[in-house]
Amino acid sequence: MIEKLSNADRNRMLARTLFTDANQSFAQIAQTLNVSDKTIQNYQSKDKSLGFDWLTIRATKYIQTTQETKENMYSMFTGYMFATLKEIREDEKTSPAQKAQLIVSLGDSFSKMRKVAAAEDPEAYKYALIKHTTKTILLALKNTLDSTNMEIVINTIDAIQDELADVTV
Repeated sequence: MIEKLSNADRNRMLARTLFTDANQSFAQIAQTLNVSDKTIQNYQSKDKSLGFDWLTIRATKYIQTTQETKENMYSMFTGYMFATLKEIREDEKTSPAQKAQLIVSLGDSFSKMRKVAAAEDPEAYKYALIKHTTKTILLALKNTLDSTNMEIVINTIDAIQDELADVTV
């Protein structure tokens, strides 16, 4: 006999799908389902206790891409994790204790995905980290260096790219 799902269970499953497949934030999901952000956090906590870690599921979807997009995918994954961290820190509705728990969960997911990514395709993962780091540094320097010095930085990075790539993960 098939057990009928409660409205809360249906909403929880829909919230998981919106988070993992549609890349929606908790606030967007709460608005879509007409519930509070806290309810979405509760859904995530319940799912995690049932073995459905939303952050890991979302990140895993990135790992399942084709070989041609792996380097970009790892860079996007790293960018996504930083964007999620920023979203957590800037959320005024979430208490400091809840933020701490969300950040711990995010760190745990990042650690797990880093291990998966490094094991699956170490070269693509390594280059994605280098690309993300270089891009972040260049964007930070863009507003402080004049064009001549910025060109020197870019040429230096280009000249030492083999040394930059010679790392182990």
